[in-house]
Amino acid sequence: MDNQSQSTQGTSQLDATLNALQGGLANAAGAAGPNIAGWIKTLQGNQQLSGISSELQNLHDALTSGATDTGALSKSLSTLGEHTTKAASSATPDAQDKLRQLGQALSSAATQLKG
Repeated sequence: MDNQSQSTQGTSQLDATLNALQGGLANAAGAAGPNIAGWIKTLQGNQQLSGISSELQNLHDALTSGATDTGALSKSLSTLGEHTTKAASSATPDAQDKLRQLGQALSSAATQLKG
């Protein structure tokens, strides 16, 4: 896959993730498993984003285990929000704004979970 099609795929993944999160956490939960798995696959091999990839794996494991520890989920979402916001600065111009929005949405979701 060349960089252009990879970038397009990543951008459509960003759109799908943002749409899921904008509906609130309850809305996002149903799509979370496949969405997270897709991101882990997309980020594989990218050393700059390995922190995001490993945190996504933590979140995926927590969700698939049926864990109800909202504190752990909140912490994971918060970490992902921070990493995603930082990653925006080195992203392609078409992805920067979406990554910033995603970082804010993840941080907001973490805050919602904390109650």
